[in-house]
Amino acid sequence: MEQIKEIFKKRNVWLVILLIAFVIVLVIAINKYNQKKEQEKREAEIKRKALENKVTEKEQELNQYMRKLWGDNAHWMRNYIISYMGGGKDVRESAGRLLKNQEQIGRAMGMWYGKDVGKKIIEMLQKNMVAFGDMLSAMVNKKRNDAIVAEKRWSDNTDSLASYLSSINPRFDKIELSQHLKKYNELMTTQAINRYRGKHASEINSFDKAYNQANFDIADTITKGIVQQFPEKFDREPSEVEPVSSKEVETKE
Repeated sequence: MEQIKEIFKKRNVWLVILLIAFVIVLVIAINKYNQKKEQEKREAEIKRKALENKVTEKEQELNQYMRKLWGDNAHWMRNYIISYMGGGKDVRESAGRLLKNQEQIGRAMGMWYGKDVGKKIIEMLQKNMVAFGDMLSAMVNKKRNDAIVAEKRWSDNTDSLASYLSSINPRFDKIELSQHLKKYNELMTTQAINRYRGKHASEINSFDKAYNQANFDIADTITKGIVQQFPEKFDREPSEVEPVSSKEVETKE
């Protein structure tokens, strides 16, 4: 009788274990199903908005690519800040990866405007990187005046970049681009300052803003300009794009 009770007891234990396992598997399956449905819902909403705004599939592909490149830029800028401020051993590697991202951005623009233009953009982006690195160095070494000078050089280089982009494409508004790029610089500078001061919550908040600035303001503005300049490449009719007046072109030149 005791043996039978023991058998039933063990069987009940296993039943409970199997029940718990079943519930866990069921919960995981339900979560995956809900996540899949949520993803499908988001994708459907994106397509709906794209149709409303007459955004073609090719335009979406370009926009996603530009967002990835500029989002990566924000990511590797942050990585470089953290490594440099902390005296990490991976500073060289972080800088190298950031430079690679800038090369990717230049080559991406070169696909539309030629290799020489791509190389010029890479050169200008890397001049920005040098000024940014000089600013970080001055901050770490508590050389306030040197930091201000380096930041000013970074800002001037950014103006030059915006001017150059508007010169190769009259659809790029020089003032708008300059504002977006300088706002990005400002947020990255704030992030570096917060990192240096150990204000990590503020630092993360600055990064989030910088990432959004890169993703939605810079990348989207560049995408819009390219699409407006080459509407036929994106399955859009030239009539859908407002013509650029000669006065506007003269102003940009």
